[in-house]
Amino acid sequence: MFATGLRCFRCGRVQPFTPSAYLCPHCGAADDDPGILDVLYDYDAIAPAFEQGREKQRPDLFRFLPLLPVNAVGPVLPAGGTPLVAAPRLAQRLGLAQLYLKDETRNPTRCLKDRATAVGVTMALEQGYRTLYCASAGNAAISLAGFCAHLGLACQVFVPHAVSTTRLRWLQRYRAIIHISDGDYDQAYAEAEAAGQEQGWYSRNCACNPFLVEGKKTVALEIGEQLHWQVPDMVVAPVGDGCTLGAIGKGFRELRRLGLADRLPRLLGVQAETVQPVVSRYHGVKVGADRGPTAAASIDVKKPRNYLRLRAELDASSGSMLAVSDAEMEEARCLLACEAGLVAELTSAASLAALFQLARQESLQGKTAVLVITGGRNDGDS
Repeated sequence: MFATGLRCFRCGRVQPFTPSAYLCPHCGAADDDPGILDVLYDYDAIAPAFEQGREKQRPDLFRFLPLLPVNAVGPVLPAGGTPLVAAPRLAQRLGLAQLYLKDETRNPTRCLKDRATAVGVTMALEQGYRTLYCASAGNAAISLAGFCAHLGLACQVFVPHAVSTTRLRWLQRYRAIIHISDGDYDQAYAEAEAAGQEQGWYSRNCACNPFLVEGKKTVALEIGEQLHWQVPDMVVAPVGDGCTLGAIGKGFRELRRLGLADRLPRLLGVQAETVQPVVSRYHGVKVGADRGPTAAASIDVKKPRNYLRLRAELDASSGSMLAVSDAEMEEARCLLACEAGLVAELTSAASLAALFQLARQESLQGKTAVLVITGGRNDGDS
């Protein structure tokens, strides 16, 4: 393993790498911005090992083992290795030279979060845990439940009161132990952390476990490889806590650090108009906390905990944040189906909706963009 340390996004302190670490011991779970940690690596030592690892041509995310905080390939479901699909009809609509869809619906439980789960479960096994937990509006919970079922591990999931019946049925099929909160995702998260810490379970919450983001960053590593190290002009993804797009930014920075990319793509994050805490904070605009519901459950996060990580990556890439309406997402979801042949959940369609919004603000002529299709669970209210 090439991980060397952990740096806090809040205070900047660096501590030695320890696989059991969660939050910064100095900052803790501060209400405004918790002490989220970032895994540091010895990139000089990784460079030759990274080349050797890729030559082995593993199809899953463990092909990038030198850039992961685990000792060995875990006995988990094969996450990653998803296709990058060209969407020429949508590109023409937008005026783009090229548009690609990173199709994360091809993962074991049909969502990008399987990448984080694969790393999290591997780390839990390396430390001897047999029970894992998470808080989720659905996708992360289903991901964890599926991976735990595969290995016979206990799975404790905490879901908001409004979780869809379809997603509950999936959790029941996987035999997860389900805790339904009386409140929203933020309350479910608080209940999960309280129970997890009391019981000594392993956390699969990306908002506090710094190692899960390392799994998500492999999306960027794969995009770089699939485009033969020709970095796209922009990468667009939906934002809830901020973990996914923050992870993608880190992945591209690592490619540049390893000499495989000569620049960074512009990162564009997307939230729902009615739940846009990151958009409002990023642009310095005060938005009321309660602006109504959104059907995009996976980004219905009113208290994002990974803002500092995401902000750092947006700044490094000259990126930005946009908000789109549920109606725009629904229209984009229909276009993904009828012009690209891809069935995506509403949250995933937010990326395409944002690109159409951006095209109305500036010319995209001659540019290349990648949309990260984070999930494909089509349960009518996702």
